[in-house]
Amino acid sequence: MAKSKEQKIWFSTSLTEGQRYVVRDAKHGSRALVPIQIDAGNSVEVVQVDGGLITGLSEGDAICDSLIYTIKDNYGGLNITWIIELKGTKNITEAKHSIEQITKSIQYMQDQIAYPQASKYIMNRDFVFAAVAGAPDKTLPVLNNDEIKTLCKKLRAISGRRKEVRDMFMFFCYIKPNERSKKAEIRGNKPPYDILCYNKQDGYIPYPSMLMSLLE
Repeated sequence: MAKSKEQKIWFSTSLTEGQRYVVRDAKHGSRALVPIQIDAGNSVEVVQVDGGLITGLSEGDAICDSLIYTIKDNYGGLNITWIIELKGTKNITEAKHSIEQITKSIQYMQDQIAYPQASKYIMNRDFVFAAVAGAPDKTLPVLNNDEIKTLCKKLRAISGRRKEVRDMFMFFCYIKPNERSKKAEIRGNKPPYDILCYNKQDGYIPYPSMLMSLLE
């Protein structure tokens, strides 16, 4: 029993309202980052997916880095999962691969036989979002809608309140850290949008309220 409890702690970090946290990929040395600040009335888990929640994969079978999971939302009452792939690169091929990594991760989490402990993070959620995050000194390639269509369809299909979302591309976004960003903000004329942010001052992304802003 003690071993199981210890295992749970190491790949999951619990956060409550007002706390700040920077999602990073120390395992692969990527400089990509996602700085978040938890909204009032919320408690969440930041979960390491690759090598934590999901293990035992064959070499070369790449999945996403992390996810953020709403445990309790006393303000909006929403159950949200945000799947994140940290991809600090300018390489278009690597950026495309990140979409496949997120899609595979969802498939593994839906496999209740192989990964029963993972299913709660993806099932019975009001909204499931996904993002590819860049590094502060990189220009993250933007993919066309055909390249992310399959993923966005999947995100819509597993979101319980999907009928409230008029455009499935709203479920996906790009995280673009920029040291000049004094406040996190959404950019773009149409989805998928960019979120500009940084891990200083007010550059932290309000979670989950900024994700809900993507749906407006």
